Amino acid sequence: VALADRMVKHDGTIALVLPMTALQGSSWSKVRELIARKYSDVIVMTIATAKQDDQSFSADTGMAEALVVGRQSSNGATGRGLFVSLKKRPHSEMEAMEIARAISRIASNGGVRNLEDRPYGGDVLEIGEEQIGEVINASLSSTGPWPAVGIEDYTAVQCGFQLATGSLWLPRMPQSEALGLPIVSTGDIATIGLAHKDIVGSGYRTAFDRLKPPSNFPTYTMLWNHDAEVEKCLVVKPDSEGRVKHGRGIRADEIWETRSHAHFNADFRFNSQPLQVAFTEDRTIGGSAWPNVQFERRELEVAHALWGNSTLGLLGFWWHASRQQTGRGRNTVTSIRTMPTLDVTKLSQDQLTIAEQIFEDMRDREFLPANEAYRDDSRKELDRRVLVDLLGLPDTILEPLDLLRLKWCSEPSVHGGKGTAPPAS
Repeated sequence: VALADRMVKHDGTIALVLPMTALQGSSWSKVRELIARKYSDVIVMTIATAKQDDQSFSADTGMAEALVVGRQSSNGATGRGLFVSLKKRPHSEMEAMEIARAISRIASNGGVRNLEDRPYGGDVLEIGEEQIGEVINASLSSTGPWPAVGIEDYTAVQCGFQLATGSLWLPRMPQSEALGLPIVSTGDIATIGLAHKDIVGSGYRTAFDRLKPPSNFPTYTMLWNHDAEVEKCLVVKPDSEGRVKHGRGIRADEIWETRSHAHFNADFRFNSQPLQVAFTEDRTIGGSAWPNVQFERRELEVAHALWGNSTLGLLGFWWHASRQQTGRGRNTVTSIRTMPTLDVTKLSQDQLTIAEQIFEDMRDREFLPANEAYRDDSRKELDRRVLVDLLGLPDTILEPLDLLRLKWCSEPSVHGGKGTAPPAS
């Protein structure tokens, strides 16, 4: 990428086939910043399918890829681009040429729908009468991942954008019925815990060796790894114990101060794991899979866990996450700080009391994996109680929320090709 940027003439065009990680991985952020800063007429093309091999434009890489085209602009970049999501890879050069012509026709019309628009989805990309994908105009973020990649129906992404900006605007809702929500970045209201490599290991900043399973009465409890078989309810048990290394007592005290009830799912397999936020009865050190999200009071962590496991909490995670593998999203302890979430510090004491009651009523209810939210009675009940009982929204919100669940669960990046995806209508 750096070589192409150096060699292309001003107003010249580059065309790159890049791994999908280039659009979402943190280590590729400088590439995204370069494109956003120097290039205009940018087109980013990906393939929205569940199989990684079928997401490739190359003949033999076997990895998810993206086609990025842009013109190095001497007049300054616009910071926006067209995101094209195909349903399948072109089978021939002739088909690829027809797709390129179809994209050119849409782009030349100048009326491509924006990511920031109401949740109608993108412009349909057609060849003849066949719908082959969607196109949408979106910002080229110079910092975080580009969320509008590998999407089958851009409606879900538009809802994610609205949610991240504090607006609850769901499919079929007229603009007059869109609702405001107190949405903030998680790091603005909570202290995010340590990376696992700063807790256990050989580094000088670590203080513990990890024992699994923990003893009967562990001194330093840890919630470290995933176990989908036992992580089906809001409340989970610690799976490990920390033993202080020789000479690391002061550092161990510092790490112990980061413990919390709430833990976020750093590496979320949507098609096998139910929880975005796990809650431990006692404050516990978060580990590799479950870093800490620490609030000033337990009742705030309760409310955070309820929101995080609602459909809108799942949507916020997915919108913000790096989705480099289908069926999985990842947020690091760094990126979680900017992940959108409900500002639970704005809830009144009465609302926090209601949240505690909801939590007690639902703490032992089992949830299905996140990609099955469309048919999960526990998830639907949690949504109703959080939105209607806790936040006081009208129950008319539940019908468009049902449609959003179906759309989100139908995304290849969510179901990952698993047979539990919603059946086609």
